[in-house]
Amino acid sequence: MVYLLLILLSPAVASLWALYSSKKAGYVSLFGGTLSLLASSLLFFKVSNGYSAAWEFSGLPGLPFRLDITYLNTSLSLVVAIVGGLILLYAVGYMAEEKGKARFWSSISLFLASMQLLLFAGDWILFVIAWEILGFCSYLLISTKYWQTEAGEAANKAFILNRFADLGLYIGVFVIILSSGSSAIVESAPATISQFGALSLLFGVMGKSAQVPFQSWLTAAMKGPTPVSALLHSATMVAAGIVLLIKAFPLFSPDMPFWVGAIGGITVLMTGLTAIFSNDIKKMLAASTSSQLGFMILAIGAGSTGAALAHLLAHAFMKSSLFLGAGIWQHGAGSTRFEKLAGAGRKLKITFTGFAISAVALAGIPPFIGYFSKDGILAAGLESSLPEWYFVVALLGSLLTAIYMSRTLGILWKGDVTDGIEKPRGLRWMQSGLILMVLLVVGGGLFLHSMIETAGFHLPKAKIAQISGLVAALAGLTVGWLASFQKIGHPITAYLRNNYPIGGGYHALVVTPVIKLAALCRRLDERLHQFVLKIGQSVLKLSSVVDTTDERVHESVHGVGRIGLTLGDWSERSDEQGINGLIFKIVESVKKMGRQGQQTQSGLVHRELMWSVWGMVAFLMLMILTLM
Repeated sequence: MVYLLLILLSPAVASLWALYSSKKAGYVSLFGGTLSLLASSLLFFKVSNGYSAAWEFSGLPGLPFRLDITYLNTSLSLVVAIVGGLILLYAVGYMAEEKGKARFWSSISLFLASMQLLLFAGDWILFVIAWEILGFCSYLLISTKYWQTEAGEAANKAFILNRFADLGLYIGVFVIILSSGSSAIVESAPATISQFGALSLLFGVMGKSAQVPFQSWLTAAMKGPTPVSALLHSATMVAAGIVLLIKAFPLFSPDMPFWVGAIGGITVLMTGLTAIFSNDIKKMLAASTSSQLGFMILAIGAGSTGAALAHLLAHAFMKSSLFLGAGIWQHGAGSTRFEKLAGAGRKLKITFTGFAISAVALAGIPPFIGYFSKDGILAAGLESSLPEWYFVVALLGSLLTAIYMSRTLGILWKGDVTDGIEKPRGLRWMQSGLILMVLLVVGGGLFLHSMIETAGFHLPKAKIAQISGLVAALAGLTVGWLASFQKIGHPITAYLRNNYPIGGGYHALVVTPVIKLAALCRRLDERLHQFVLKIGQSVLKLSSVVDTTDERVHESVHGVGRIGLTLGDWSERSDEQGINGLIFKIVESVKKMGRQGQQTQSGLVHRELMWSVWGMVAFLMLMILTLM
């Protein structure tokens, strides 16, 4: 469990470091990738000795998350870790003078972690989660130079086409869970799923693995930095579709391989022709990637997941090497167009040597790793129920592969050396990654067969396949070296080069409708805004009327208040001048009477006697008057 945590968390922690601190982000990402590679190697050797394990932990109700450690998962994990580690080594030099380093290092490290999670996912829900993170990181990486319009458009194109195709994955997973009652990924299913569910999964594979008609997003994605192209388009993102197909193949009904083989075969031929007539080295490699993934899908359709797995592993090393070489020339010439790279191979001979070895290996020349994997696909075609389709298409695809790789080598070597090609800064880092990757191309064939057999798959072999494949490879290399396809000016070549646009292509079928839909939504939004604005204006008017009425009411109340205040003031004056005045006068009279009484009742005896005499006199006078 410790090894598995290191595999998943080492690049994830490096991603967080690069996100919050750009200081030494490249070296931290390289350290995280190296630690993940070390843990993956130790886990692979442990599993090779018979170890296996599975962990379940809380997920959705009744659908727990699951991580499985099997030989197949650890083998794929080791390949991804090796390729990722060497590409990070290369990227330290490549990104030395590039902008957007923080975004690049954070996204590429998270991408590696999510790819490892996808490989070890033991249930379909966790698989979909990892699939989504891959798509998100792909968008960020392709748009590393987001300030460039072309990079943003390329990222949008990859995102939109993959979003559309991913609906197939969601529907297929939903069908699997409904039909089985479980989200676990099993090696042998007790029952097959419906044809609708299987075709939905195939639809998702077509998008992620850039199969016809979704192949154009991969060519557009070349606007991202070359390390992104080397990683996404070799052993990781596009390979996720093949991993999905290998894991879901036991669930397919007997009728399903026909549809799988048809998609793979059509893609092999159509994108192979696109690669032949490409005028850009990275776009040629992108078209080649679609074609090689078509070989893998063709092998699965022929019933040999072992042959598909072998070519998946071999292609990871070969195509990564080719992209790394192309990136060195891109930095040296400032362009990826063939007209700018003519003769570049003679300027940077070490780079050309590594590129040439990988090109010849992809064509299927022994003793390189591509020879063994390509022969396995040809042999699987011979053993299939429709050899006239599977074998013939695989043979024609081998011929096309040799032609476009030889043509590229001819342009790089035979063309006039341009003075604009210089040794880029960080060349040692880049060439170190390239050389180590080429070593795996040279010696990987020694271990390929045993790895496939140990994983529980069969890698077919047939003398006829070996001989015919070698003849096709040699013929294609000869034709590609001698012919001059760039001089063909027929309109059909532009049609092939531009990925077979129908009805105006991606811009007419996707971009224009989306823009029109956006414009319609904008008009609806504006009308809704105007409607809400009118309602607001009406409410304001009503509020103004209410406010005026309120002011009038307020004035009336204020008038009544003034009257009340006047009455109160009058009442106050009345009280002060009337009642209060009368009371004050009575009180004053009483006080005067009291003072007078006080003077009369002085307490002196002689005065009291006098008053008594005068009282008796008054009383006598009153009695006399009354009697008269």
